[in-house]
Amino acid sequence: MFSTLNLPTFQPSNLPTFQPSNLPTFQPSNLPTFQPSNLPTHEYYP
Repeated sequence: MFSTLNLPTFQPSNLPTFQPSNLPTFQPSNLPTFQPSNLPTHEYYP
């Protein structure tokens, strides 16, 4: 039988923990708020 126990155990815990919290937090709230209300009102009705 081919047992995976013979292979080097690949554990993600051994890798450098990739945590999004370490990256610069990308929050839409930090971007200039894009609100259609700020644009010139262009309303088209049929």
